[in-house]
Amino acid sequence: MKNYKLLILIFFIIINSCSKEDEINQLNQTILDLQANISRLNSQINDYSFQINQLTYQNNLLSSQIENLNNQLNGFQGQIEYYLNQIELLSDENLILDSENNNLTVQLSELQDQLYLIQAQGAEDGVYIFNQIEISDPPFSGTIWDLPDLIKSSDYTVYSSSTYQGILDRMFYDKSISDFITYPAHVYEVIFGDGLSVDFEIYSEFTQEEALNMEQKYAPLMGQLGKELRKNINSIEFLKGEEVASAQRNEDLSYANITFHTDWLNNIVETRPDGDRTEELFIHEATHLSIDPYVYGQRGWNDAVYLDGNYLSTYAKDNPESEDIAETFQAYIAVKYFPERITSSLRDTILSICLNRFKYFDSLNLDLSIYE
Repeated sequence: MKNYKLLILIFFIIINSCSKEDEINQLNQTILDLQANISRLNSQINDYSFQINQLTYQNNLLSSQIENLNNQLNGFQGQIEYYLNQIELLSDENLILDSENNNLTVQLSELQDQLYLIQAQGAEDGVYIFNQIEISDPPFSGTIWDLPDLIKSSDYTVYSSSTYQGILDRMFYDKSISDFITYPAHVYEVIFGDGLSVDFEIYSEFTQEEALNMEQKYAPLMGQLGKELRKNINSIEFLKGEEVASAQRNEDLSYANITFHTDWLNNIVETRPDGDRTEELFIHEATHLSIDPYVYGQRGWNDAVYLDGNYLSTYAKDNPESEDIAETFQAYIAVKYFPERITSSLRDTILSICLNRFKYFDSLNLDLSIYE
């Protein structure tokens, strides 16, 4: 009997010993796995650091090349200004005939136009020649308001026609209550000449005549947006009130709408002494729906923001994951497609902050041909 008990004790000791050995082996394996994972992560971080350093080097190299080109351009511009001053002095001293004065001035003006075309064409091709300025803080509070009135009502529009669908129930985002709610609305299907369309949903508090006037007023302005900016917009919602504009979308973009409260639109946006900003507001809100979903979180965009190291506006800086792209995109359109509508100093300011963001936008091959 004693031998039996001894055998049982030895058995449990052996089992316990095996169990402890298994636990130790399992712990050792866990430690080995953790070390391997840490080593792998360290390698990934080193690779990321190398790529960032490479991007920084390439950026510095490109900046140096651009600076050299820009110095040459400024030298040409300086020579033109010098010659114009010489002509003026000769004219004041009656040492040159009026016909010669006019002929030389015309030649120099043509050279100035040629330099401007070089800069403008370079931007269209993704080569940005500018004077780099050291800017530590965002220069603007909000680009819709602080940049010049960019798009004119007389500019080209692809708006084609519209069809009244009647009064239908539609889901609105009503910012006066900060919630989604279904309202009866005058619905117009707005057709654009490039194959896209959008619904105008105008709350039935407006009369049908008022709704028609709103559609006729704003639909052509929507048609001035680049195709890329309109591609995800399902509807434009109009409500009464002083609340600011907003853009809303769900994950699959089946709901992607812009809401305008017309009192704010009429009294604040359209009546500014420095120009109506409705078209610029459209660019900003459309960017939220048609550009944001494909850019935020992308490594290329994150690298561009890192390399730029600044924001164009305090609104973008305070909201880097939701407003940076929309705040930047109007400036991108200005520099790339409407350089004659901004000053050279403003162009230098914008590019000194957003050069890498602009190059990232260029890489997306966006359809903005309406601005060309």
